[in-house]
Amino acid sequence: MPALVPELVNMASDPTISTTDLLRRALVVARRLAVPELVDWISSEMNGYKHGTPLPDYRIVYGSLMAYNDVRGHDIPCSIEDHRTSELLRRHSEHQSIPVLEQLLASGVQLVKHFPASLESQLEDSMMIPMRPKLVFSNPQVQGIVEMVRNRILDWALDLEGRGIIGEGMSFTPQEKQAVQQQHYHFGNVSDSQIQIGSNGSTQTQANTTGNDIEALKGLVQALGATLANVKGDAADELRAELATLKAQADSPKPKWEIIKATARSIKTITEGAAGNILASLAQPHIATLMALAAA
Repeated sequence: MPALVPELVNMASDPTISTTDLLRRALVVARRLAVPELVDWISSEMNGYKHGTPLPDYRIVYGSLMAYNDVRGHDIPCSIEDHRTSELLRRHSEHQSIPVLEQLLASGVQLVKHFPASLESQLEDSMMIPMRPKLVFSNPQVQGIVEMVRNRILDWALDLEGRGIIGEGMSFTPQEKQAVQQQHYHFGNVSDSQIQIGSNGSTQTQANTTGNDIEALKGLVQALGATLANVKGDAADELRAELATLKAQADSPKPKWEIIKATARSIKTITEGAAGNILASLAQPHIATLMALAAA
């Protein structure tokens, strides 16, 4: 009976083995080694990420902004003059599972994302000839997500193998399990690397934002505050409470982006209901900032 880890290495190196099947085998290894963070990551890749949960960096992709031209009968590129707005509109968080993405690649169908109705209306109004906008992603972009997952499993398996953690007889010894418990594996939000490994007691930090992100957030806070200045009603009061949270985070030297994203989602929900006219009154760059944060 083959050892678990060498088998995992062989599967990850074999292009005829699907990444879906590789994930199933990796889940067996992670469970038998009792590594909960890896079990969670593998399960998310197998079943899809829930909206509102942090995504690994490799699942953030930038699409091409297109619109369907009825006269020509095909998509045409849409251009946004403001670079920051264009970048925010093109940013997409991909939550779908690896099995779904592999099926999409096998079918040859492109990945397409449509915008929320309020933002879609704003974009159409900005066009000389109104057309429905959308984001289109190339198959290599989708394949890149799949390959990053595969590479991370391979890196993990090779690390285990290099430290003598083999899993003979489809199980691991207490010594092998103990050796793994002395490591922290981070498969999630790790920029510019495939796998991050640290020993117990180590401290690892990661910056997930840029100065441009903070400036865009501050611009949104200022614009929304000005819009709400003379608005009354329960929805407006709810928005002011959420806005206070956003402002506190925008002014903080160490903003907590999970709080910011959750607040943006709450604001988006409120503005899509009774306060829809408030969202419509915001300038397009600020709407794009809100939607990008809410979708993250």
